[in-house]
Amino acid sequence: MPPAVVNTQTSSPSRRGGCTLGCLTVLLLLLLVVAGWFFVARPFLHDIAITQLDRAMSSAVNQISPLEASVLPHVLMVNENTLTNMLVLNTAPSDPVQHPAAKINQNGVRFEFQLYGSDCAITLLPQAQTGHLVATNVTVEGIIGLILAADDIQTLLNKHLADAQARIQHTVQSVQLKDHEMDLTLGQG
Repeated sequence: MPPAVVNTQTSSPSRRGGCTLGCLTVLLLLLLVVAGWFFVARPFLHDIAITQLDRAMSSAVNQISPLEASVLPHVLMVNENTLTNMLVLNTAPSDPVQHPAAKINQNGVRFEFQLYGSDCAITLLPQAQTGHLVATNVTVEGIIGLILAADDIQTLLNKHLADAQARIQHTVQSVQLKDHEMDLTLGQG
């Protein structure tokens, strides 16, 4: 039987230095990618998303024609189809947001959509507060959460809900959520 070969050599100092240098290079590259996301890409995409959402919501609000106080019913019923149609009519086929749909149940309102093919959703609880319709308990799901925070969406929604309410010239006294429908009890403007 041949004698066993035992390797008694240890790693050379130059090999250890190369491994350390490689690890530091990878760590530096990861740090640059993360910093690039937080300081360049995310703020840029955030501004684009806010601008597009603001434009779409403004367009939807501008479609509401100011009505005489006597024309509106005491209870305004808003169903899922109405909200979905408003979303669809205010998004272009080339927009990154596709297949928007609204869902209403006793727990709140949920807007589902795809952003670049990825499923996303925004949920909220509409409430009447001192005569104003406001969005509360806003949550954001999916990749949209990498770009927009729930507070961003809530601020934008409340701005446009106030604009819409000014166009109908009525206060909102209460909100009742049902399956597939939201009933707004209106007061005088």
